[in-house]
Parts: sequence; structure tokens; C-alpha cells
Amino acid sequence: MPLNPKKYTGSEKPVYKSNLEYLCMRWLDGNSNVLAWSYEPMAIKYFDRARNKVRRYFIDFTAVILVGSQKKTVWIEVKSEAETKPPKSNKNPQDQLTWITNCCKWESAAKIAKSKGYEFHILTEAQLT
Repeated sequence: MPLNPKKYTGSEKPVYKSNLEYLCMRWLDGNSNVLAWSYEPMAIKYFDRARNKVRRYFIDFTAVILVGSQKKTVWIEVKSEAETKPPKSNKNPQDQLTWITNCCKWESAAKIAKSKGYEFHILTEAQLT
């Protein structure tokens, strides 16, 4: 459970799926500039070019953050640093498909976020540890 439950706006208790998600939850919960946050609050549709079909993508986190005197809504994806870069080799075709799928998700999320006046960020262990 969050230490600052009034900041957590999700409908269900947050259950992290990775250590990086846990670290992000702790950062969101403990940062005084984060006014509100939720975990996997919604799905967006995107076209997956690797599989040639429309799919749903659950944004990891939504946060309202105070930057100076302005409130910003931010969508956050949490990934390991390695997952944010193209595969180094083509030996495993699944790695290439995963990379294409992730790029499709992130492109759609960034575009939709921007259309709403939000920001989209991918956080890795570099920012969370």
C-alpha cells in the first residue's frame, strides 16, 4: 500500500510486476511534487506493425506532477534500459518483433498524450535507481 494513500487515485491496490515498477511506485508515492498517481489506469489502442493488427496497451502510470507553479499530467512507461534499444543482433526474431511492438506502443502513447496536452516518458533503471 502507498505510504501516501491520498495521492494514489487508482481504483485497485497497485500490484507491481517488476522491481522497476516497484521503484517507480515508491518514487511517485514519496515525491512531494507528485500530486496524484495511478497504476495501469487505462488502455490505449495502437496498431502493432509486427503483428499487423490493432491491440491495446496499458500505460504503466499516470501522474500529476507540480513543475514550478504548473501541474503537468505525465504518462509513464517503465522498461529496463536494454528494452529501450533495438536488438543488437537478428539472431532471435522474437526480439525484433518485441522491439517493433514496443515502438508502436510508445509512438501511439506519445501521440495521444500530446493531443491531450500530456507528456509521455519512458523511465529506466537509470532514472529509478
